[in-house]
Amino acid sequence: MTRRAQCRRRRWAICSAREGVPISQAKYDPAEAFRQLRDPDAGVRLLGAGWVHRQSLAEVNRWSDPWLRAPVTIDLLLPALSDPDPRVAEEAVGAAWGIVTRFRRDDRLLDPAVALLTSDRPKTRARAAGVVAQFGPGQSAEHLLRLFSDPDKAVRVAVLDATHQACWGWPESYQQQVRAAALERLQDRAMDIRCLAALLLIVVGGYEDLPALKACLVGVKGANYRQDFRESIRALQARRTTGLQAPRPQSRTGN
Repeated sequence: MTRRAQCRRRRWAICSAREGVPISQAKYDPAEAFRQLRDPDAGVRLLGAGWVHRQSLAEVNRWSDPWLRAPVTIDLLLPALSDPDPRVAEEAVGAAWGIVTRFRRDDRLLDPAVALLTSDRPKTRARAAGVVAQFGPGQSAEHLLRLFSDPDKAVRVAVLDATHQACWGWPESYQQQVRAAALERLQDRAMDIRCLAALLLIVVGGYEDLPALKACLVGVKGANYRQDFRESIRALQARRTTGLQAPRPQSRTGN
């Protein structure tokens, strides 16, 4: 650490001590970000929403955990989800995604997230899909399946991954809808999407889907891509023998 950096750090310690706030706690205090979310300047609101988003994804600690779980945080995020500046809404829905997947689900987030699925910003649609996927299939399935054919590859990746995690345990009728959509995505022009569709079939597919998987495997290049298809094929073969359900999947993307 340089001498100048040491001086800056010392001045910060002195200021924090005067205010009676431990340095580590001050770092995670959301008061300033909450004030920024209500500021009339869109640039300031963007700073606040971005900070909350980063905290929702950061390592949990004893200072950030309580306010990330608190209903008041959702109260302050809700206006930002419909902010007239699309950059603010994008950061806010990213924060909402982090909160609903790691801390608490709040039913008030569903309608704003559904509205953002039609945003012209791909990252916003992808993050909104992550929020919607945390709700039951009766509220989310229709919206998620519509995004399986989104024109942006990153959105398709996000929605297939979110559905992959969410649909484990869904009623059979909804799983069959997901299965049909996944079989269509086996023909996607992007190899990443084909592999995610193959992995999704581990959860919702059946032995009758093996011919489609094997036909796709023939044209797959790359050891990692081929491994995903082989994993799916082995799982469906084993299910016919043992009748066991696939284990709960883990996310492959971030928010």
